[in-house]
Amino acid sequence: MLSNLPVQLGSSALKRHLLFLFATIFTVLLIGYQYGTFDEAMHIPFLKALVNPALYKGDTLLSLHNIYYSYFWFFFIPFLKLGWLEPSLFVVHIISIYLSYWAIWELSATLFQDHRSSFISVIAFIVPHFSFVGFPVFEFAPLSRTVVLPFLLIAMNQFLKGRWTLAFFISGLMCNVHIVSVNFVVAMFGLACLMELYRGGIRNFLPMLGKRILPGVVLFVIAALPVIMWKANGSPVDLSLRPEWVNFLNQSLFRHIFAMVGSYPVTWFVVGSGLSTLALFFIAFPRQEKQTIEQMSSSPITTARYFIFAGIVVLLVNIITVNLLPVTIVIESQIARIGLWILIIAYLFFANLLARLFVEDNMPRALFWLLFITFIFSPTAILPLILWLLMRNVKNPTAIKAGLILAPISILFLYFLFFQIGFWDPGIYIYGKMSPWVDVQLWAKQNTSIEARFITPPEKWGVIESDWRVYSERASAATLSELLVAAFQPGYEIGWKTRFEMVAPGALARFNGEVFEVFDVTRQAYLGLSAEKLSSAACALDAQYIVTEKPAAYPFFPVYENTNFIVYDVSKTACK
Repeated sequence: MLSNLPVQLGSSALKRHLLFLFATIFTVLLIGYQYGTFDEAMHIPFLKALVNPALYKGDTLLSLHNIYYSYFWFFFIPFLKLGWLEPSLFVVHIISIYLSYWAIWELSATLFQDHRSSFISVIAFIVPHFSFVGFPVFEFAPLSRTVVLPFLLIAMNQFLKGRWTLAFFISGLMCNVHIVSVNFVVAMFGLACLMELYRGGIRNFLPMLGKRILPGVVLFVIAALPVIMWKANGSPVDLSLRPEWVNFLNQSLFRHIFAMVGSYPVTWFVVGSGLSTLALFFIAFPRQEKQTIEQMSSSPITTARYFIFAGIVVLLVNIITVNLLPVTIVIESQIARIGLWILIIAYLFFANLLARLFVEDNMPRALFWLLFITFIFSPTAILPLILWLLMRNVKNPTAIKAGLILAPISILFLYFLFFQIGFWDPGIYIYGKMSPWVDVQLWAKQNTSIEARFITPPEKWGVIESDWRVYSERASAATLSELLVAAFQPGYEIGWKTRFEMVAPGALARFNGEVFEVFDVTRQAYLGLSAEKLSSAACALDAQYIVTEKPAAYPFFPVYENTNFIVYDVSKTACK
């Protein structure tokens, strides 16, 4: 497979694009496709409210749409009006993954000029891998951050080729889609530019600045003008310090993004995966012979190392900001997400290392293929790192055999674990996966007034589960899902806490940053509400309907039920 196929792919554009197509298909089949879950759970209601402002009356969540500076979802307005939203999202998802694989091949080719490295790089991303903050390269639904990915990879490739102006221009265009992702790429470009200015010396400083950097910056600003003007007319850049807000985010759903350290295994896994990813990069970084300054400054490999250093600097800034200097704009930018770009670069380099090992043939083939398979199929860099260290440093045959056995078992265990905890549900659900939760939402859409307001189980949302608003198109009083966007808007949590305390009393005091426990204590608090307290909450929150999960039952007027849920009409309940 690694002998002739990469050569054939390198000599045939048709075969390469068939590879990208097959990789796209396998990726979607393996990861699955969901509609209206995770981050889409917020953006679908935003989009529907743009088309029909009468929806979600009184739902404070919808006010947060104004702080999401992206034109991405506006593209889908005509498709929503035509009733084609779901298939159009699926098509965009497929295209973005396909283009990403194409960009990955080209990026690897620029770095290493080796078809075998490019081939391994492509197949390495079919299985999702996790680095800092836990975002995989490919997700199970289209989002603005996934759609900009191939274009930012193209921009990175152009930068490595020395076409800085074009790289900055492409990045500026992508600001209009997902500015957070662009920030990371620009940070990498910025450090590389500074290093090139340093290497060029005083004599070349002004020519390089005037010919290569400033034109790129100007084009970047011009390309990003639409979103810059939008932001200029919106909320100003907030440089205030908000330690209480950051502490709330860490204690609720975002410890893995901000603090990145904690006392529970999910955080250990995420941070360990990120550190292991960095280790793979430095293990795989090729040792170069002594070069002249001109050779080093023109080397894409050297520039890629600057990208990694930029990522490390950003992560350090995140640690300082979260723990010592919680500047609002930095926290809002969620800069630890640069871990995704560290992962991409590191995996390209380790793929190249595997290609070199295959050619050099100085490792037993059985061990090579075990390392290869572990690298490809392990969702975390921890396993290939351990295997590499074991193969390089341990001479005890028994220990090596144990590692050979444990590696595939560990991979299968991780797959099983992700499936069990609800982080993975392979299957193609273009219109969403039917469930009792979706069923009760559809009933609400078809049988209640567009102005109706509901109290719903506040924890019902997740990686593979939709938010109430997605299918019902009705307002909800207080949900955990609101925190997804509230993380970009300090102050929103103040009113949210008041509403949330009414539907999940006591839960906030028990939040400890452990995501699964946060969901569990929220669910238990809601299920434990007495009829009197639930009725009082409905009055205070101006809710006409209450949705409860069985077996909980209340002495209100039931209007619908399915296997899991009951809907009560409390519009005629007397309020004190």
